[in-house]
Amino acid sequence: MATKNSTKDIETVEHVEAADLLQVVNDGIMQVIDAHSINVQKNRYKAMRAIAWQAFIESIEAGDFDALVKRASANAGTLPSGWEIKPPTKPAPKATPAKAPAKNAAR
Repeated sequence: MATKNSTKDIETVEHVEAADLLQVVNDGIMQVIDAHSINVQKNRYKAMRAIAWQAFIESIEAGDFDALVKRASANAGTLPSGWEIKPPTKPAPKATPAKAPAKNAAR
């Protein structure tokens, strides 16, 4: 069972047991993949979404969905490698050539 700390009514999972949790999650994902004979890498995400969808439904039915979302947001910084949430990187602005000064048409 994961150790939890409560901060402002938001539970966070300590990093100590993240490897164990990741193994349990990966095993569950593999069960869905094996059960549906999907082995393409992108289908791993479909299996993850299937599990997440079920968790969402169960959380909504239990009246805990808003708290689940808050916990997920609170734990976003402690996600294991490969599961991180990274903001999109902005492409470097394109250099624009300097414009020639406008000629004075009224001479």
